[in-house]
Amino acid sequence: MNDIERLVAIEGVKRAKAEYFRCIDEQDWDGLLAIFTPDAETDMREAVEPHDPSLLDHDPKAFAQNNAYVLNGVKTAHFGYMPRVDVVSATEAKAIWSMEDWLWIPEGNPVIPAGVMHGWGHYEDRYQKVGDRWLISATRLTRVKLEHTA
Repeated sequence: MNDIERLVAIEGVKRAKAEYFRCIDEQDWDGLLAIFTPDAETDMREAVEPHDPSLLDHDPKAFAQNNAYVLNGVKTAHFGYMPRVDVVSATEAKAIWSMEDWLWIPEGNPVIPAGVMHGWGHYEDRYQKVGDRWLISATRLTRVKLEHTA
């Protein structure tokens, strides 16, 4: 792989993660599902407080459905910063993203107390090139800090 091919691969990985954040914020669950490989691992166990061991899955459809349930009526803003992307091969890459998110939760949410949630942390992802697109094959979110105000 030459330098240009490596840079094009890095841009493809960045685009996939940008789509991830956009789909969450727009609540585009079909779009979210489309950026994962069919057997992708989603690990959000360390993304919530208290930590939830049930938030490890190997079914992107279940991940999208869970997000649709939890975020119904919630306004969100997700940001990914300073990616460190390593291209492992022509079809594999991994990345670490600094992240920040905001959630504005209305009264009556079945999972999250009403108020504003603000979090910081890191995504550790693996990517696979399928055809001409980079897809997420694994994602893991850990939190550095999570604040919630009523």
